[in-house]
Amino acid sequence: MKAFSLTSIGLAAALALALGGCNHAKDESQVAKDTAAAEQNRAENVRDAEHKADEKIADARKDVRSEERDMQHVAAVQGEKVEDTAAEGNHKVALAQCEALSGSAQKSCKDKADADYDLAKSRAKSERAASDPKP
Repeated sequence: MKAFSLTSIGLAAALALALGGCNHAKDESQVAKDTAAAEQNRAENVRDAEHKADEKIADARKDVRSEERDMQHVAAVQGEKVEDTAAEGNHKVALAQCEALSGSAQKSCKDKADADYDLAKSRAKSERAASDPKP
């Protein structure tokens, strides 16, 4: 039992000396070197993080621009389809109204309906060309 307590006391003393030695102040030159190294390391890490962030932001911008371009293309195509559908509907209505006429008046009415239809289709195509980033 006495051997056990002497061993325990010896271990406790050794541990106290070891732990006590860890908290001694370093000399000023060593502190200055450690501080300078930590500051340099911090600066390099921040610079690397900023560079990586800039790259990721640039990639995200490219993705957004591509998506916006795709969206503009789809909007232009769908806009043309809507205008074409409206032109076709207007053309059918005009032709139906022309049926109330006869002779040259009916022919003139149908010619005007056809010309209006062609003009509406042409406008829809021009509007698409002006707004579609993908020709």
